[in-house]
Amino acid sequence: MRDAAYSSEAIVFFEDGVVSKEMTYSEFEAILDGVVGMDDFAGDTLKAAFVVVNGRLKVTAAVLFRIGFDRQGYADRSWNLPLRHLADTGGSGPDLGAGAIKLACKSQCSVSWHSSSLWDPDMSPKSNTFVRLRDAIAENRMCLPSSGEPDPPLIQPQSQSVPPNWGMPNQQQRAAPPQQDWRRNDEALINAGWDSDDPGLTESQLAALESEHRNKIAALIKQQRLHIQTQKNEAQQELQKTRQSLEKELELARQEVHRLRSEHESLHAQNIALREQNEAQRKQMESMKRSRDLELKNAQQSEKAEVAALRKQYEEVLQQRIQEETAKLKEDIELRNMELMYRHDVAKQLREELTQLRKDKIRLVHEGGDKFLERLEALGVSFIAFHPGAGHVSILLSDMPSYMENPIAYAADKCLVSEEHYRKWLNHYQKPECQAPLTNDKTCSCRISRVDVPSQFLVGQSDRCDKHKPRTLGDNVVNLRV
Repeated sequence: MRDAAYSSEAIVFFEDGVVSKEMTYSEFEAILDGVVGMDDFAGDTLKAAFVVVNGRLKVTAAVLFRIGFDRQGYADRSWNLPLRHLADTGGSGPDLGAGAIKLACKSQCSVSWHSSSLWDPDMSPKSNTFVRLRDAIAENRMCLPSSGEPDPPLIQPQSQSVPPNWGMPNQQQRAAPPQQDWRRNDEALINAGWDSDDPGLTESQLAALESEHRNKIAALIKQQRLHIQTQKNEAQQELQKTRQSLEKELELARQEVHRLRSEHESLHAQNIALREQNEAQRKQMESMKRSRDLELKNAQQSEKAEVAALRKQYEEVLQQRIQEETAKLKEDIELRNMELMYRHDVAKQLREELTQLRKDKIRLVHEGGDKFLERLEALGVSFIAFHPGAGHVSILLSDMPSYMENPIAYAADKCLVSEEHYRKWLNHYQKPECQAPLTNDKTCSCRISRVDVPSQFLVGQSDRCDKHKPRTLGDNVVNLRV
């Protein structure tokens, strides 16, 4: 009764699985009424949890819901969830210190049409929603009223089912080893009236144990069903996001195809119009030629001189008309060619400007980097790199380009060996094994002693075991001295 007097209601907001803000329910009601706004949440839809806390700062009920905020940071006016009703009618949840809580989430909602406004908890060990909720309430940053009494010892009868841990560490298992649990069960059986001299259990005790195990199995099955439903909802949301993204891409592709098709149709229509215009001009020229031929024939019948004059006049007119039309067509073609050349010149100029800008950018970057390195060298800063065989090598500023181009060659030069020799020694240094070739593209791979100095490494000898080292002439000489 004393815990009921200290019972409180609070709202906890989550961002990326982490508690971002806490407030009492009265402050949350002021946000819903539009009295104050949340500038930090402007334009976002956040995950939140409505929790009921007892006098010992333990969560007894939780409702996981979503709420949106406009660009001014005010809560969505159409949002209306009966949080207290959902908390009172919620299903069984994990034990957060005061027994199994009442939980309402997307996969476990007593009012089906409100499930779309809820969300499922994350029960992974690294980011468990219930663990973060429990720890946030225990810190009591909201200064919730508490009774100040210590938590009563958790005593659980044999017939009562133990709720699943929901991805949370089991406090009872951490508090007592498994042997103590068996001893506790034995003491409970003795208190229930079981005689230690009796080799068996009574039917009532067996029925109690069977009921306990059934309740445990039912609770585990319920947890797995909620977990599976949570995974299904997440998969459906991801599938919906992917589908919307693909639909947007498809719509953009359709618009681009429509634009290209329209452009093609426009160009095709212009081409047809030009062809028709050319055909009309050709027919007009043929008609004029036929009329002139007829006039020429009529003129020949009257007078040859007039015919000659008319023919000359006709030819002049015809030639002039042809020249005019030809000049006009050439002018059009030249305009088209000039326009095309202008476009090519502009494109070429833009490419040259882009190339020059890139060169300027690279030059500025290099000049800025060199000046920066010169300033570091003037301040006494030296560049030191470690390479096996060469140790810590001090790199001069003048040698920096060659070192950055090929660090292995630079280290080989410091060791007074060639780059190829240094690379073979480096492979031997990192993996001192016999490299003698065997059958089927295999090597001996026996462990050998490592040569630490590159100049002392002999290819074909230092990378061979005693069995595969090449024999010298002195090894085959037999000592005949007595």
